[in-house]
Amino acid sequence: MSATGVFVPPALNLPRKSRNFLLYKDAPNGTLPLISDTGCMNSHLFIDWLKHFVKHAKPSAEDLVQLIADNHTSHCSTPAVLIRRENHITFLTLRPHASHVLQPLNKCFFAPLKALYSSEAKKWLVQNPGNVITLYEVSGIFQKAYSATAGVQLAGKAFRVTGIEPTTLTL
Repeated sequence: MSATGVFVPPALNLPRKSRNFLLYKDAPNGTLPLISDTGCMNSHLFIDWLKHFVKHAKPSAEDLVQLIADNHTSHCSTPAVLIRRENHITFLTLRPHASHVLQPLNKCFFAPLKALYSSEAKKWLVQNPGNVITLYEVSGIFQKAYSATAGVQLAGKAFRVTGIEPTTLTL
């Protein structure tokens, strides 16, 4: 989410050895399907996500973009740095163990998203007694939670509560 409330479609990283597009059939429109052995981010997946981000955010020399993230090792590879440079992306990394306080999206987007996902998962379990949530249900449950969270105007609040407020520079 940008400071103006514009969303880049999400990425959904699932723990798999090979990609099965049926796992993403109910995901939000434009979702980037990712897989890894553990379901965790790595430098190769971050490159895929960064390309996805560039495609949707469309940064340029005239329209610079600042990306705020934690300092996970996957964000710091040489290819990632080069892609950010080539695409006019300034990268702000936060101190270790501080993103829960300083990252605007953690404060006002991911926390509500996690709560809504949990609520949607509970609803699914009530509506499907005796069944378990498999990876085939995750994208549909996520889509409901994501749509509800993305529909709320959080951009201004997200940046205000962290003290990181974008400014417009005039020269």
